[in-house]
Amino acid sequence: MDRSLVHFFLFANFIVAIVYFLRKKNEVPFFLAVFNLMVEYRILALENGTSTFIFYDYGIDFIFDMQYAYIASGLITLGTTIMLYSYIAFFKTPEKTIRDNDQLLSAFIDKNKTKIIVGLCFFTLLNIVLSGSDAGSYSLLIKIGNTSFIILLFLVVIYGSKISGFVKLIYGLIFCFLAYLTYSTAIRFQFLGWIIPIGYFLVRNVKPGKKLVLAFSGIFVILIVFSLAGAMRQVSLSGLTVEQMYDLSIDRMLMADDVNFIDGFMMLYQVYPKLLDYDYGLQHIAIFLRPIPRSLWPGKPLASWVRNYQAKYNNGVVLESAGFSPTIWGVFYSEGGIVGIIIFSVFWGWLLGVLYRKFSSFKSDLSYLLVGIMIACLIPVFRSGDMAGDFAIVLMSFWPFIVFVRYYKKFVERELKLERLKTLAVK
Repeated sequence: MDRSLVHFFLFANFIVAIVYFLRKKNEVPFFLAVFNLMVEYRILALENGTSTFIFYDYGIDFIFDMQYAYIASGLITLGTTIMLYSYIAFFKTPEKTIRDNDQLLSAFIDKNKTKIIVGLCFFTLLNIVLSGSDAGSYSLLIKIGNTSFIILLFLVVIYGSKISGFVKLIYGLIFCFLAYLTYSTAIRFQFLGWIIPIGYFLVRNVKPGKKLVLAFSGIFVILIVFSLAGAMRQVSLSGLTVEQMYDLSIDRMLMADDVNFIDGFMMLYQVYPKLLDYDYGLQHIAIFLRPIPRSLWPGKPLASWVRNYQAKYNNGVVLESAGFSPTIWGVFYSEGGIVGIIIFSVFWGWLLGVLYRKFSSFKSDLSYLLVGIMIACLIPVFRSGDMAGDFAIVLMSFWPFIVFVRYYKKFVERELKLERLKTLAVK
């Protein structure tokens, strides 16, 4: 795609997304447009010399130059544009099919307050015990279920029985401790996974214009927090002042080290289909295959292009994967080239609309929290290239909340049925 055309779509998509948000109060196109701009910033950093291409020896003669960078940028912009307008075209205004209310939500939370606190204590203890461990394995990823219980604790504070000012202070200190506990370099999503939904919920009644200003402020804060967590991998923060940590985070942001998606896409572009055949949807299927242990299925398809390249060319030589993220459109490219980007971008535009409608189906304010969770989940899914692994992180973060919502829906059905019976009895 011509560079002037890329710039046109970047600007046009951003304007359309803002207008759509102001009119429809729907954040997904805005997320897509802003994400595309963040990816494109990597190009600017490379052109200005504030950053350099990544280098990792996979035993492949990759070419890292601006020509390939522009190709990657154009394909990501193409996918973003198709997905954004597909979402707008397919999206229908959500219907409040679940006839609950904030009073029912409050009653259900009060009823299950003890279970929520016990679950929070258990997962918090698990986080402490497993802190510093390898976060890549499923046995250790289970600790990020704490994300759900932190959100549930927030619901206890907001919708539980009236509590005194002293107890509110205790809850505030607990949230500070949980923020410290979940803020790490290993799984940066664990912190964002609960802070974004809570932040989204808190501004639910703010007018769209003011919410847009808050959104830009929130994005900046998230970038600072995310960059600082990344910097912690190379630099110890002990002894640094707040100002020094801020400067460290800004420097990393200017270098665009946390948005090197262009580099990851460039590698995939040179691997498929020259060295490996397209996956033809296997990355999506792998979401359902990932939980199956390889010990039970030795022939299970390999997860990444690195492992597939190793199996095809390296004769048993083990290659380490540095995990450079090509974005979700890199996954689409590996599954079918440019045609794959087009088809899957349309599919995901439709899918995101379905999910948004599903999460907005509650009449109570629970819908806002669910939409906030959805937006938070888009971050690991869209930035990485391991779709099955990204979904594993999302599901292992929010399976307790899924259980909570499932039982809450049953509770609402019972309560509404009892209410109808009482009404009939009176008549």
